[in-house]
Amino acid sequence: MGNPVRTWQRRTIALLWFTYISYYFGRLNLSIALPAIQDSFQWTPADVGIIGGVFFWVYALGQLINGTLGDRVPARLFVALGLLGSALLNVLFGFTVSLAAMISVWGLNGLFQSTGWGPIVRTASVWTAPGQRGRVSAVLGTSFVLGGLATWYVSGQILRITGDWPWVFWLPGIYLVFVAILWYAGIRSHPSDAGVAIDGGIQSEGESKPGLREFLAQTGSFLAQKTLALLALTTVFQGMVKEGINMWVPVLLVHTMDLPIADAALLSLFVPLMGFGGVLAASWFLQRLKGDERRTVLWLSFFGSAVALSTAVSFYAESALLLAIFLGLCAALINGINMLLLSAFPMRFGRLGKASTLAGFLDFASYVGAGVMALVTGVLASVLGWQAVVIAWSVLFALGWVSMYCNGNIAAAQTKLGPETREEAHS
Repeated sequence: MGNPVRTWQRRTIALLWFTYISYYFGRLNLSIALPAIQDSFQWTPADVGIIGGVFFWVYALGQLINGTLGDRVPARLFVALGLLGSALLNVLFGFTVSLAAMISVWGLNGLFQSTGWGPIVRTASVWTAPGQRGRVSAVLGTSFVLGGLATWYVSGQILRITGDWPWVFWLPGIYLVFVAILWYAGIRSHPSDAGVAIDGGIQSEGESKPGLREFLAQTGSFLAQKTLALLALTTVFQGMVKEGINMWVPVLLVHTMDLPIADAALLSLFVPLMGFGGVLAASWFLQRLKGDERRTVLWLSFFGSAVALSTAVSFYAESALLLAIFLGLCAALINGINMLLLSAFPMRFGRLGKASTLAGFLDFASYVGAGVMALVTGVLASVLGWQAVVIAWSVLFALGWVSMYCNGNIAAAQTKLGPETREEAHS
């Protein structure tokens, strides 16, 4: 008979990973549908950019709120409700025919989509011992890129087969209902709910929790630390690049290389495929640098700026394949940075009940940047062309490098939180 603790851990981490991949089906499907929506209604890139921009801003605010709630509300119920809400709004979006309606529905979808990451990081932290969390954060980090890969491929195939963009939202909406049922049936918010205990892990959540006012005061003091503020600034810049790539690559390929939408969707798969490799490479690089996240992010940001400039130059080759490869390299570097900022670092704070809070806070920062970039991209593309957009990515990589360089030691945020967490940082 197998070890019940190991069995529950593997089952839980697999379900966390699968569920977060599934969240992408309810939000990144917009990227594939955008060219078809734009053509159907004769809208400009700036027009459709508002849809993505509002989503990102609502999603960002939702991360700040839901990340904090994720440390107080059981993830089993919280995530299930988020999935069901997103499912309903995806189905509704497929029936909308005006820009105002699309902005409203997709913006509200951002609120329900933001129920995922913080509670999932929180659940991972309580189901693992300190020594396991580095490996688990890398596993969860792959869900970002595999979710994008699966969503772009499936959405492209739905569009190719049906020839009608609403199906790109209706079918994922139905799928998310089944994922919500699977999640609720299979997950347990804490090992104690399954009757098991993790050696060296967080043994109980039965301790008395502070009142709401005290909890919010503690959270505000925690997030106001200078180190975390600088870390959030770095995350803003990486979010601008990451979601700029995720949202606009299919449109970029259609408009610069005169590709059919289905062909552009296929070439766009270089982005999540190479992004997956970037997460693995960043994990390896981190180990080579002895767990120094700051130096790892600095190096990845430096290379990212150089690769983005090379991508802008590749426009002159007029090769869709070459451009897609360079875009994939940009995605590889930015997804490696994303894994470090949004997964590895927040999981250190699980013992203090701050994993979901910090994950939500940094994801909030990431999507604030994404919301700004959604609008900036539409304007830049309409006025100066797509090459200017890619040059902007290079500048943002460089700004991320500068902000991280100014942050002398990202582990310093733990100095106010007690020796347990500082020790955990080096596990």
